[in-house]
Amino acid sequence: MLKHTLLLLGITAFSALIAYRAFAIPFTHDEATTWIYFRHFNIWTCASNSVCWGSANNHWLNTMLLQITGFLFGDNPLALRLPNVFAGVAYLICAALICARYVENYALRLAAFMVICCHVYLLDFFSLARGYGLMACGVIWGIYGMLRYIERLEPRWLLVSIGLLFFAILGNFTALLPWAAIGMGWLAWVIMIHKFNLVIRHGVYWALSAVLLFFLLRFPIRILGTKGEFEWGAKNLWETGTNLLGNLMDGIRYFGSNSFNYEFILVLIFILLSFIGAALHKNDEKKKRVLLMLLFLLTNAIVVYAQQKITGAQTPIDRKSIYLIPFLFGAIAMGLALMKNNGTSSFIGIIISLAFIGHFIFTLDLKTCREWYYDAYYPQLFSEIIPEGAASDSVSISSSWKFNPALVFYQRSVPLPIYGLKYNHKLEIDTTLQYYFVETSDTTGLAANGFEIDKTIGYFYLFKNRRY
Repeated sequence: MLKHTLLLLGITAFSALIAYRAFAIPFTHDEATTWIYFRHFNIWTCASNSVCWGSANNHWLNTMLLQITGFLFGDNPLALRLPNVFAGVAYLICAALICARYVENYALRLAAFMVICCHVYLLDFFSLARGYGLMACGVIWGIYGMLRYIERLEPRWLLVSIGLLFFAILGNFTALLPWAAIGMGWLAWVIMIHKFNLVIRHGVYWALSAVLLFFLLRFPIRILGTKGEFEWGAKNLWETGTNLLGNLMDGIRYFGSNSFNYEFILVLIFILLSFIGAALHKNDEKKKRVLLMLLFLLTNAIVVYAQQKITGAQTPIDRKSIYLIPFLFGAIAMGLALMKNNGTSSFIGIIISLAFIGHFIFTLDLKTCREWYYDAYYPQLFSEIIPEGAASDSVSISSSWKFNPALVFYQRSVPLPIYGLKYNHKLEIDTTLQYYFVETSDTTGLAANGFEIDKTIGYFYLFKNRRY
């Protein structure tokens, strides 16, 4: 009974946390931008409609699902985030399936699950109405499909992998990178095991998916490329890796100023140990799973490097890099599966689990997320500016540009009795307004125009017009 109980508890606890945070975290800038521009947009025209791709905030599948859940349950944050909540549960289930199937020792099984799942930064995206959670879900299921495929080379598992990677791509186009990496890894694998006939027999599935993706995505990718959307990123793979570790550590530098470099090196050392363990292991089945994951890491590096050199695009950074989590930590999990089922392994598994859980608890904030931390303060803001029984459109307020989309969302969806909201990157001061909610860079000029600081809310300032 114990062999699955710990995993079930892990799935239940993390799923409950994801759902609660989807309810508790205030709606964020990018979510609100998607809602404002695409909540009632005909998403089926996006294969040829340039208006769809005015910015990168239209994550195709997320927008489609957001429209459905918004129609069914209303325009509240939890309803709009439900698709990603379910994607989070599916991610956890897939991680549990991988660990239950391939890791024998119960404590190591839990440790492997924690290694893949126990990251606040990753779980953030399952509590937000963005495409990154959908992408991460599709990628881990794509990996699981390939792990099952190499057991007996059954085409159904290859189709599962390709299908779920297609799902990931529609969630966010960044998933084209893991799709290409897994495809390249598959080709290298069947050649390495001398199954040359499968290059044609099973390769046709990859070819068909490539053709479909070409016709489906060539227009939006061309439009986004002309707008410079692929220029944002890291300079190289090392920066991608250290940036990802910095986010997973929530910016905490346990080992000094170079902490993220050291931690990324540590991850690479664990992966190297997995490779050495696989090379020395006698069990061919366990060995080949580790080698497949290492092959995927190699092909990911090749694909990202090739994309950068051929297209000039930057390497993934911040939220775009979360698809690497199941690759990096999946390889470590498969390395743990090589260990013998004994007391020493159990002790190591317990230590690993406690370390991940401890860091998770230390960095967890139930009502904010790392990428859009500045959107955490709207409940406090509204309690300050909106008196009880306020009439419709009774409070005038504007803000720094980063707060504007979420304020517009709350104004229209709740609705809130506020007006005067104007989106501008350089703050334009209107002396007829009652309030300004601004970041530090936008405080200049407010005092000279009759405003004074009323409250400090989080890291930001609420200015009130002296005439009110």
